[in-house]
Amino acid sequence: MLKLLCLEKKGMIILLNNEKILVCVYYGPNGERLIRRGGELARLLQCPLFVLSVIPLREDELDQAQERYMAEWQMKCDEYGATFIVKTNEDRKASEIIAETAKNHQITQLIIGQSGQTRWQEITRGSFVNELLNQIGETDLHIVAVQRMDDQMADTHERGIRVTVFREGSHYLLGGKESGGDPIAEGLFFKELNTDFDTGLLKIKTDHEIQYLKISHGKVVESSFFQNRKFFDKPGDQ
Repeated sequence: MLKLLCLEKKGMIILLNNEKILVCVYYGPNGERLIRRGGELARLLQCPLFVLSVIPLREDELDQAQERYMAEWQMKCDEYGATFIVKTNEDRKASEIIAETAKNHQITQLIIGQSGQTRWQEITRGSFVNELLNQIGETDLHIVAVQRMDDQMADTHERGIRVTVFREGSHYLLGGKESGGDPIAEGLFFKELNTDFDTGLLKIKTDHEIQYLKISHGKVVESSFFQNRKFFDKPGDQ
């Protein structure tokens, strides 16, 4: 609920509010979109904007891809005049850290991305959204659906085509059946408009989530995403 006050001064009506917005971002390209959503709302309400990233490691232990995301989020925060906050959750739940941050900064509007939990995970582990709602009190919660990202890419990317990801050494490359290397995963590749290179976003679906990975010249930028993950069996595994 928006809390607005009107102050009359020298014949002018000045609109005041005590709104404060907190955007929560996590490893992946959806973070920029969430910050943009929060930034637009903050400009509309003319209120402070905070962006929180809860990471499982210390900042000096992030890999190259994670560091790049953090830098991009910081640039986006600078664009909207937001305060960027980074906290680790080595021994605490992310929902507890988010709720604590919201309380410390007197947040009234909280924006998060749609949870990637399956129904079974919600039953066995509990719903992340429910955990958060039980801790944030009267703070309004906005959940942004990740699936809508496909619609937003229509103006900047070509229509998605199905591709296979192959591993060649320490690199992960896009290709067809004629490509060499070990097939790792399949997904939809959205090529950026007005480019002659295979640069854009790769949509990958795992058992419980959808991820968008950056592709540069046919190579997966966030190669760490595929480590310790298995998407389909190789021939002969069965």
